[in-house]
Amino acid sequence: MAGFADMIADLVARVADLERRVRNQSRTGTIEQVDAAKGLARVRLMHGETPFLTGWLPWEEPAAGANKTHLPPSNGQQVKICSESGDLRDATIQNSINSDANTRPSGAGDSYVLSSVGAASITISGGGSAMVLKVGDSSVTLTTGGIALSAPKIDLN
Repeated sequence: MAGFADMIADLVARVADLERRVRNQSRTGTIEQVDAAKGLARVRLMHGETPFLTGWLPWEEPAAGANKTHLPPSNGQQVKICSESGDLRDATIQNSINSDANTRPSGAGDSYVLSSVGAASITISGGGSAMVLKVGDSSVTLTTGGIALSAPKIDLN
């Protein structure tokens, strides 16, 4: 039979493990490495003042059934990771969080930017009355009244 001191030591160890797991259920960090082919990334987290790198974690997609998406995170992107058990080995990368390094693509309250990659974007605005497909200075604007094309140079060849 274990002594009283051993039981207390066991309880202290169990409480410390539970506290660690609760802290690790939801963490915020930045993407450090991406393997797009495998759908995995590594996230830099902080433990107090000490940074550490997670193992390879899958990122969640908006759709993974009949409708599929492929939206890999990018290095430096701030993300949330979640682990139901609190063990980072079974965590998944969830939502992205805007940061000073990666700001919001719009500040308009009625503008929904569906995609913004480099100079390309797809934006719906005006309560759904307009959709703009834009690459650099060229754009296609679809509205209930028609289609407008805008380009600094039109090459018909």
